[in-house]
Amino acid sequence: FVINWTFDDGNGNIITVQQNVVVEDTEAPTIPVLPVLTDQCMVTVSIPTTEDSCSGTIAATTTDPLVYDDQGNFTITWNFDDGNGNSIDVIQQIVISDTEAPEFTSSLPSSTLEVECDAIPEPEELTATDNCGDVTISVNDVIREINDNCPNSYIIERTWTANDGNGSSVSHTQLITVKDTKAPVPTTVFDEELDVSCTDIPEIPELEFTDNCSSNITKSFIETSTYQEDVFEDYQIVRTWIVRDECMNEATYTQTLNVALDEFVFQIDAGEECFDDGIIDLNGYLPSDMNLNGTWEMLQGDIQATLNGNIFDPSNIELSFDFLPDDGGIDYLFRYTTTNVNEDYNGESIAGCTNVFEVSLNINADCVVLPCGQKDVVVSKAITPNGDAFNENFEIAGIELCGFTYQVKIFNRWGALVYESDDYQNDWNASSSSSAIGTAGKLPNGTYYYIINIKDSGLEPFTGPVYIGTK
Repeated sequence: FVINWTFDDGNGNIITVQQNVVVEDTEAPTIPVLPVLTDQCMVTVSIPTTEDSCSGTIAATTTDPLVYDDQGNFTITWNFDDGNGNSIDVIQQIVISDTEAPEFTSSLPSSTLEVECDAIPEPEELTATDNCGDVTISVNDVIREINDNCPNSYIIERTWTANDGNGSSVSHTQLITVKDTKAPVPTTVFDEELDVSCTDIPEIPELEFTDNCSSNITKSFIETSTYQEDVFEDYQIVRTWIVRDECMNEATYTQTLNVALDEFVFQIDAGEECFDDGIIDLNGYLPSDMNLNGTWEMLQGDIQATLNGNIFDPSNIELSFDFLPDDGGIDYLFRYTTTNVNEDYNGESIAGCTNVFEVSLNINADCVVLPCGQKDVVVSKAITPNGDAFNENFEIAGIELCGFTYQVKIFNRWGALVYESDDYQNDWNASSSSSAIGTAGKLPNGTYYYIINIKDSGLEPFTGPVYIGTK
């Protein structure tokens, strides 16, 4: 600049003098102290100012961005220019550091959980939020073994981690104890209880089993029965399956058969035997493999014969008009009751049932020769019809069963006929048709003579004396 100075002394003397003025700003703006700008997520930078001795307050300029939303350390170079050719550069530090962890916003699973090995839950879907933005949630399962001799028991350490991507995270851990406490179960449908006949006992069903966790299943089977030979009662069969998995979980399944002891009746014709041939073992008429511990009964026949267990003795039967040679004999019916374990008889399944054998047997006297000879005839030597029940009648004995007809004539000692019969029945007691003879219609005491002719016997007539004592 040029300043023209005028000097006037007041007297009219004036001079002009030029003065050169040089104004030159050589002092840079004041260097400001810029703070380090920090934030969790984002920094928006305000333009700083400083003071200049000439220009006053001046604002800085920069070519760097003013907004920072990435994590990290940044610098801004600020230029302060006073417009007089004096300028300074000042560095400002920007620090964005997310130190705040995310937060779960959903309900968290329980810290511990115990489940069956076939009921392990899927991880729950959790949500979280973060102060700076999006959150990534991950789930990780770590398996830890349990030393309890069960391959299906272990612990799952399940961890959910919410990560904000800026180095901050939060996690939640759930310990899932996995156990195998369930025993195998059948996959085969079967009846647990059945009412059956002893003739129709079903086959043992082939049961298949499955387990919730184990593929290795141990299976055992037993069958028990209350059946007893020679006990004629319904009985029960119990079939038992015992199954066990790898973790020793055991279950028992049963099928109970209520067995009705049905009765099978079989007819056996044993033919005929002579009563005099000795004792008969009735077991000999039964099938060779039959249970011989049963019971024999005699249902029909002459009770003179005896039955002791399986031994039948007909030798006690006495010959009579109802039991003679060649008269057809006596029909006996025996009943043998037993139980049997054989599979079948005559094509019928009888195992475990009541078996009845009705044995028909004819006992005759065909092996006996009746005593019908001359020497077999016995004639009364005396009769005493006095009411004492001894020797009351004139009798012809010894050949009663031979079926002959007796013609009898009685004579007194003078040869007079006192009694005659063409079909004598051993019923004459010295009675007389003439009231004049003897007393009370009886012949008088004395010796009389008889002539006996046995018709169609081939025997010679019998003659001899008989004494009659009527007093």
